[in-house]
Amino acid sequence: MIMNSPTPAQHAAVTLHGNVGVLAGAGAGKTSTLVERCLTRLLDPSARLGLEEILMVTFTEAAALQMRERIRRRLEIELARCRNESVPDAGIRVRHLEEQLALVESAHISTLHGFCLRLIRAHFFELEIDPQAAVLDADQAQVLRDEVLQEILDRCYAGDDAGSAAVLDWIETEGGGRDALLRNLVFRLHDHAQTRPDPGAWLTGQRERFDHAEPSFWAGLFIQ
Repeated sequence: MIMNSPTPAQHAAVTLHGNVGVLAGAGAGKTSTLVERCLTRLLDPSARLGLEEILMVTFTEAAALQMRERIRRRLEIELARCRNESVPDAGIRVRHLEEQLALVESAHISTLHGFCLRLIRAHFFELEIDPQAAVLDADQAQVLRDEVLQEILDRCYAGDDAGSAAVLDWIETEGGGRDALLRNLVFRLHDHAQTRPDPGAWLTGQRERFDHAEPSFWAGLFIQ
């Protein structure tokens, strides 16, 4: 698949050399642009670049699979063209394209967490981590989160936690005697914290703001 009518910004993202930062919303064509940037380097005879030297990461397995398949199809198209048409250095280009097609399955094209898992397994000894470590899927992660929160709440109900009284009072006054609202708020807070560069530091900062008698930080936001 060849990118159809790229915008000026997409063209710049594909062709510029060096580090390029791209900011775009959902559906803006980030995956296509990234694939085209990769292919531009692979198909440039002067670049002498191979897939084993390229890392492409995304956030979902579907997007990673899409990138891999788009690269494969484009390489197949270019290989057929070089074999059937008279192009400069056809023999060299054919060998290069055949090599790249052979590397597609093992290329570093994956989700961000998939790439991190590969690093962990390659360096588990230095990291002192079990080499059989795995990435939890969404359902497994939800079960684990439920279990951890249940353990925390059980300690609160038993009065074994320093904040037990405050938690129980909140459940009674804000949750109507049920902890469903609290569970929902905890998970929402956790999900948001995970979007921050340093979740722990962000949570600590929020607690420090709540410790102030006057809500000066939030007042400043409203004034702005």
